[in-house]
Amino acid sequence: MHRFLIIGILTSLSFAQTSHNAGPNASEGLTAPEREALIFLYQATGGSHWHRNEKWLGPAGTECQWQGVLCIRSSEGSMVVVSLDLGDNNLVGSVPQALDQLKHLEWLHIYGNHLAGLLPQSLIQRWLSGQLDISAEEALLTDVSEIDFEYSASALLCARHRILLSADRSAILFTEHCRNATPRDRHTSCEVKHGHIWRGEFSKLSWVLESSSFYTLEREYSGNVTDADFQSTRVTRHRKTYEVVNYADAGPLALWTVQRAIDGVGASVEWEKTSTRSECPRWSKSQE
Repeated sequence: MHRFLIIGILTSLSFAQTSHNAGPNASEGLTAPEREALIFLYQATGGSHWHRNEKWLGPAGTECQWQGVLCIRSSEGSMVVVSLDLGDNNLVGSVPQALDQLKHLEWLHIYGNHLAGLLPQSLIQRWLSGQLDISAEEALLTDVSEIDFEYSASALLCARHRILLSADRSAILFTEHCRNATPRDRHTSCEVKHGHIWRGEFSKLSWVLESSSFYTLEREYSGNVTDADFQSTRVTRHRKTYEVVNYADAGPLALWTVQRAIDGVGASVEWEKTSTRSECPRWSKSQE
C-alpha cells in the first residue's frame, strides 16, 4: 500500500518534471541503455499491435512521453524510468532480458496481456527482494502449476483436510466432517470450498519451496511412533509431480517451513463457494 502511494507521488512529480524538462534535446531523455530496453520490450511483445502505444519509438528525448512510461530525474541528473504501466494492453510474446537495463524501475504492471514464459530471473529476484513491484500473472513469475497439501491424523475420524492451490489463483479446500448423529455414528461427509488466492501469493509460495530446497528432499520421512499425524506435500512443476510424505513430523526444518507456508496462504484465501459431497477425493499415484 505504501509503495503504491509512493508511485502515485512519483507520478505527479514525474508529469511535472517531464512537461518542464522533456524536449528534442537527447540529454533530456533517457540514457542509451534505458531507451534500448524500452525498444526491445516494444519489439518483443508486438508493440505495433498494442491497444495503447502512443508516441512509442519517437525520437531520442521523447521516451518519458511514451504511453505508460513514468520517469523521474535521478540524483545523477539523468531521466530514469521508475514505472511501466502496460496492463491489459495486448502485449504478446515474452518480456526480454534487456528490460533489466531499467535499473531504477520500481513498478512493472503487465497483468492482463498474452505473455508467455517466465520473466527474466534478474527481474524476479528484484521482485523477491522487495526492490520491484510486479503485477503479472503467476505463470510469468513461477514454473510451478499446482501445490497440493494434505493432512490427516491416523487415529482420529474427521481429522483430514486437503488444499489445492493453482497458478490460476484458484483454491479448493476439502475438509472431512463427522455427522455425529449418535455417539456411535461413523458417517462422514466432505465439505468443499472454492476460492481465490491473493495476486502474487502463489508465486511467492513457489519460491519458498525453491529456497527451502524442497525438490532435493527425501520422498518420505517417518518417525518410529504409532497414531501420528500424516502430511503430504505434492508440487507440480514442468508437468512433473514431486511428493514428500511426512509422518510424525519427522521431516527437516525446511519441510516444516514449506508446510507452514502453505497453511499460511491457505488461511488467506477468499472463499466464495461451499458445497458438500459424500467423500473427499484421495490422492492417486496414477496422477504422477
